[in-house]
Amino acid sequence: MLYWLPRVCVLLFAVILIGFGLVPYTAAGVANTLLVIILGLGLLSLTLHVFPPEHH
Repeated sequence: MLYWLPRVCVLLFAVILIGFGLVPYTAAGVANTLLVIILGLGLLSLTLHVFPPEHH
């Protein structure tokens, strides 16, 4: 279950941004959005490192 958690969080964040029209218009807003996405992907990498998927 923890394998999907970072992906779901990043996807929900993107849906909220687009759904509520919160797409940033300034360079600082775009930079903050990219930082959140990068942190989400970093969390995914950490999750995969700590809880590797099962090998069949």
